[in-house]
Amino acid sequence: MTEPNQETMHHHHLPKRIILVRHGESQGNLDTAAYSTTPDNKIPLTPLGLAQARQAGNHLHNIISDDDSKNWMVYFYVSPYDRTRSTLREIGRSFKRERIIGVREECRVREQDFGNFQVKERMKVIKESRERFGRFFYRFPEGESAADVFDRVSI
Repeated sequence: MTEPNQETMHHHHLPKRIILVRHGESQGNLDTAAYSTTPDNKIPLTPLGLAQARQAGNHLHNIISDDDSKNWMVYFYVSPYDRTRSTLREIGRSFKRERIIGVREECRVREQDFGNFQVKERMKVIKESRERFGRFFYRFPEGESAADVFDRVSI
């Protein structure tokens, strides 16, 4: 009997699927003025956002557990934002602990950084400049461009 090579061993551990989930409704979705007083990473979910996350958890569990394999497991990655961690907490309630093989906070999957404290009037002018410059390459003052995000998540 031969030992499995690295490639065979690695392939065995690849996930069957990767499912991306965006956070539930946040306070910033309801009122963009929230970004002028609260750092983006501290914007919380609304009560509806919490309910949406629970519903997403139930839906995800149904999709994954409907698999032919009875030995399915899940591994979660989450951005360091309060609203994404709250979303994951609610989603996680749909899974038994023994089905969750890991949870990892991964800062590279966070949302695009539009800069510190987004004042409405200033953001209007900035977004107009972005349209003239090009949405993908325009870098927000104190923030990042879509190209920066692409580079961040492509590593």
